[in-house]
Amino acid sequence: MLLLCFAAEDEDVMRLDVEPQYVLIGDPISIRASGLDAGQIATLRVSGQDILGNTWSSEASFIADESGTIDTSRDAPAEGSYQGIDQAGLFWSMSVNQTGEFVSAFPVIHSLTVSLYVNGREVERMEIQRTAQIDLARENLTEPIVGVFLIPEEIKEPTPAIIVLGGSEGGYKEGWASVIASKTRMPTLALAYFGAPGLPQTLENIPVETVGRAIEWLNQQPLVARDHIGIVGASRGGELALLAASIYPQIKAVVGYTPSGVIWSGIGENPDAPAWTYQGRAFPYLKAMMGEEQERQFLEAQKSGTPYLDAPSFLYSLEMQRSRVDEATIPLERSEAAFLLIGNPGDGVWPSDILSQIAIDRLRSHNHSRTYQLLSYDQGGHMLITYPYYPTTMRQFYLPTVNVWEGLGGTAEGAARAAGDSWPRVIEFLRRELAR
Repeated sequence: MLLLCFAAEDEDVMRLDVEPQYVLIGDPISIRASGLDAGQIATLRVSGQDILGNTWSSEASFIADESGTIDTSRDAPAEGSYQGIDQAGLFWSMSVNQTGEFVSAFPVIHSLTVSLYVNGREVERMEIQRTAQIDLARENLTEPIVGVFLIPEEIKEPTPAIIVLGGSEGGYKEGWASVIASKTRMPTLALAYFGAPGLPQTLENIPVETVGRAIEWLNQQPLVARDHIGIVGASRGGELALLAASIYPQIKAVVGYTPSGVIWSGIGENPDAPAWTYQGRAFPYLKAMMGEEQERQFLEAQKSGTPYLDAPSFLYSLEMQRSRVDEATIPLERSEAAFLLIGNPGDGVWPSDILSQIAIDRLRSHNHSRTYQLLSYDQGGHMLITYPYYPTTMRQFYLPTVNVWEGLGGTAEGAARAAGDSWPRVIEFLRRELAR
């Protein structure tokens, strides 16, 4: 009885501190436990359910220091879902137990539970509410453009604006745009260019004028600074962002996540169709080609639902069309924008390090007057997750245009580190370059 009483008293002094408990996606979260005995082992667990009904969780065990405390910003776990000192580790290492019908590589999880366990018993738990937006007004758009316009509520005078473009999955990325708007405090447009009502359903023959109309619409908004437009694009959306910047001088800053400085063919029913047009004409482009082994692997992946790594096909395509690469390279020397590109070796979707370097080389060879930089992260893979404190363990995503699961390459830890390092750089870049 005495032992039980002492155990209960010990648990009464143990404390779990989580700050903040209401947090914007990508912002730091501190987890600390105290009131433990020196050298005592305790386990921290983070869990939550996404909007599709799937459960995500991680856990790690720590050894309390001489004062009986554990701090994830200071301490490496003795064992668990991640290794080393990493304040974001319990968040990016969350893995999924698929209990819903479908699982997404970018899960929407509104609420997280942080639990402290000692001797297998839960001592305390705290809730974290995560949000993608802070004080934003929202407007749905169907004409003359398709998307969602988000504007910080405190804006009272014209401010530079940002366009956000998703990749080959189609539609618009409202959640990503909301986080960007919340961090930069700039008007932000999540723009669809295919895969939404009223737009082409495949990535074929997409007019770059879609971005031009978005710029024109933004310039008509009273709280947007005229001709001070930034554009953020991922994957094929990054390719489109670079291409649009070469045409529209209103674009002053470009962020490309695993983009391409080379124009590629479209994705859809016709494998040889162009992806992009301007004034009704296709740009010179490279065809996405497959060798016999890549085609066999692709068909097998379609049939079995296993991930397919497309990067070898793009490397094959570059090699087979070497004489046309220069012609298909985006003429970025015509742009008036600054550029921040993220291209990673080991990208599973396409060789974004090589394709981004082509863009950087083009800018350098023409003595581009604005700043340009390429960030590369080993094991970063194809970056679907652009901010830290977010699960990166699912290394594949579904591509409905060709009915296949694309492998992202890289590792969960590598992707998390890439997001953690690049995210503040991206926000600072947009603020700095659009203020000019």
